[in-house]
Amino acid sequence: VIVVTSEGLVFYASPTIKEYLGFHQSDVVHQSVFDLIHTDDRDMFRQQLHFALNPPPISTAGNGLQSSGNTESYSPEHLPPENSSILERSFVCRFRCLLDNSSGFLALKFQGRLKFLHGQSVVKDNRTCNHPQLALFSIAMPVQSPSIVEIRAKMILFQTKHQLDFTPMGIDSRGKIILGYSETELCMKGSGYQFIHAADMMHCADRHMRMI
Repeated sequence: VIVVTSEGLVFYASPTIKEYLGFHQSDVVHQSVFDLIHTDDRDMFRQQLHFALNPPPISTAGNGLQSSGNTESYSPEHLPPENSSILERSFVCRFRCLLDNSSGFLALKFQGRLKFLHGQSVVKDNRTCNHPQLALFSIAMPVQSPSIVEIRAKMILFQTKHQLDFTPMGIDSRGKIILGYSETELCMKGSGYQFIHAADMMHCADRHMRMI
């Protein structure tokens, strides 16, 4: 789930963004969404943020447009009703992705609508407040959905820390749940090879030597 203001700031992104793009929630909230978007898709995304799919040129105000610093705001009479079908949005956009299985960008399918973002009024010099503005409320999913195998694999991945001889030194919280060992128990077992199936021993040893 992602909420983007009409100015292109990420107002909210659900924690699951890390599963798809590799960014932490705190990395993107209150940042410009255009820094995450492929350069060829930025104009299209900016159009989707405008209620009429026709945003004014940057730093230019048109009829009914009020400028307050870097914030663009429209009077209510210039905006369609919130339940209007013209505010529905469905489009594909390429976002930066830090995960190894991507080519640097991931195509996301956005499905949502423009809705008023309340409680974000800006007080101007004359002590009046800007009206609530439209923001994009959307669910974003990869165009190519992950397979069931990939989803299950993500659920059982965990990280461990080892000495050069493969002796365990630490394990993350998910690993403790999956293996059933506490960190102390794991580190007291000696060699990490005790936890590896005999059929996988040679493969693991080969990778271990290559890494060293």
